[in-house]
Amino acid sequence: MRAGAITNAVVTSSLMESVESGDLVAYGLIPEFVGRFPVLASLLALHEDQLVQVLMKPKNALGKQYKKMFKMNNVKLHFTGNALRLIARKAMAKNTGARGLRAILENILTEAMFEIPENKSQSNCVTAVLVDEEAVGLMDTPGCGAKIIHGDGALEHKLQERKEEVVGLPGEKCRVNQNLAQGP
Repeated sequence: MRAGAITNAVVTSSLMESVESGDLVAYGLIPEFVGRFPVLASLLALHEDQLVQVLMKPKNALGKQYKKMFKMNNVKLHFTGNALRLIARKAMAKNTGARGLRAILENILTEAMFEIPENKSQSNCVTAVLVDEEAVGLMDTPGCGAKIIHGDGALEHKLQERKEEVVGLPGEKCRVNQNLAQGP
């Protein structure tokens, strides 16, 4: 049941709660196969806040994985709160849920992942990558990709211009008008 809008996903997940084995047979599954299911359980669609948590909270969260990968090249990766929400909304609009988050992040970060090792030996090397609303894009249009920042202090300057909250790992969350103390 592929739906085109976010509200349709909610309706679809609520309908799935009442599915019985007879419904699966009527859908086209053979009764011998359906009989092997001792319990039928339905899952609810994740909402925006839950998808943002999936991106940043768990031990092996996608945000943490990408931060660690960029850190191996001595580059800081930063996400704005609005960018994380847009990524979650895109996953909801595509009805891909948490599984679609990786593909969306890959599209945003691909150019940065290839440019970082290339510029490592140059004097003006990449020091940070910023994922903001422009990088993510709107629901139906792709973004411009992550912003690659060159030079020391350039990230802090860019963030002070924007006056936005930067979201990172626990203990790394800070406000721009504070000291921008970065965690590990």
